[in-house]
Amino acid sequence: MTYHRVVSSSTRCPPSARTARAARHATFAFTLAAIVLRAAPALAGDEAAAEALFLEAKRLAAEGKLAEACPKFAESNRLDRGAGTLIHLADCYEKNHQTASAWATFREAASAAQGLGRSDWEKLASNRAAALEPKLARLTIKVTEPAESIAVTRDGAPTSQASWGVPIPVDVGTHTVLATAPGRKPFKTSIAIRTDGDRDEVVVPKLEHAAGGNASTTPAGPAPAETDGATHGSSQRTIGFVVGGVGIAGLAVGAITGLMAIGKNNDSKQMCPESGACGSSAAVDAADSARKLGTVSTIAFIAGGLGVAFGAALLLTAPSSTEGAPAAAKAARSLRIVPSTDGRSAGMSFLGAF
Repeated sequence: MTYHRVVSSSTRCPPSARTARAARHATFAFTLAAIVLRAAPALAGDEAAAEALFLEAKRLAAEGKLAEACPKFAESNRLDRGAGTLIHLADCYEKNHQTASAWATFREAASAAQGLGRSDWEKLASNRAAALEPKLARLTIKVTEPAESIAVTRDGAPTSQASWGVPIPVDVGTHTVLATAPGRKPFKTSIAIRTDGDRDEVVVPKLEHAAGGNASTTPAGPAPAETDGATHGSSQRTIGFVVGGVGIAGLAVGAITGLMAIGKNNDSKQMCPESGACGSSAAVDAADSARKLGTVSTIAFIAGGLGVAFGAALLLTAPSSTEGAPAAAKAARSLRIVPSTDGRSAGMSFLGAF
C-alpha cells in the first residue's frame, strides 16, 4: 500500500529613554516584517525540497538502503510534515531495527492522520505502534544528588528532570549520558543496549567540585554619553520612515497572498464541489495551499499593520531640534493608538495633539 505525502495541519520620557524604546519597537517590527516577506517563497521551496527528498528516500528504501533512506524521510517530514511521510519514516525505522524511533513515529503518524480525517491511516499507524510496544528497550537515568543548575543529556539531547527515574524507550545501540553543572566536574558514561526489550539504567552520582571554579565578574562599562535632542530626533525619524515602509510592504504581501488563497480555495471547491472526503489529490493539494497562503496573508497583514503603526509612532514622537528649550515654548504632544470599535472592521486609530 502506498502512502502519499499529505500535510497535517503623560509623563514625558528623556530623549535617550524615548529613543531606546523606539529602537526596541523598530527591531520588533523589522523582525516580524522580515519573517513575513520571506515566508511565501520559503513555503514553496520547502515543499519542493520535501517532495524531492521523499521520492529519493522511497527509491533508497526499495533498494534496501535503509540507513540512507530514513534520514531523508525525516528531513522531508521536517520541511513539510505529512501523515504519509511519517508512516514511511516509521516503517523505515522498524526495518532498520530502530524500534523505539519507529514506535514514536507511528504514534505521531496516527495523530497526524486523525487531523486529516484519514481514519484508515490512523488505524494502521496505531496498530503498528501497538505491535512494537512490547519490544521496546528502555533506559532509566537516575540522578541521586542533583547539583544546582545541573544539566543531563542523553546522546546530546537534553533530558528534563521529570524524565529522571522513568524508563524511556530507546533504540538498540550505545547511548552516552553526560551530566554537567557550574563549578562541578562533569560525569560521562556510555551504555550499550544490545537487544529489543532490554532494561538498563544509568545512575548519575553527586558531581564533585571542580578546582578553581570561582566565577569571574566583569566590571560594568561606563554609561553611554548622552547625545543632544536633534541627533535623537533625526535617528528616530529615519527609523520611523524605514519601519513604515516595511509595514506597507507587509500589507502588500498580505493582499497578494490573500488573493492567491482565495483562488486556491475556489480551485479546490471546483474539483470537489461536494462536502466530505474527496479522492482527488489535486483538490487536497489546492486546499492545503489555500490554508498556507491564508496563514501567510494573515501574518503579513498583522506585521504590516504593526510596521505602519510603529513607524507613525516613531515619526510623531521624534524630538525636534528645540528639545532643550523651556517646556513652555514647546507644543505638547501626545499619541494614543486605539482599536476600532464599530463592530464592522478591524484596525487602529491615532488620536492626539501635536
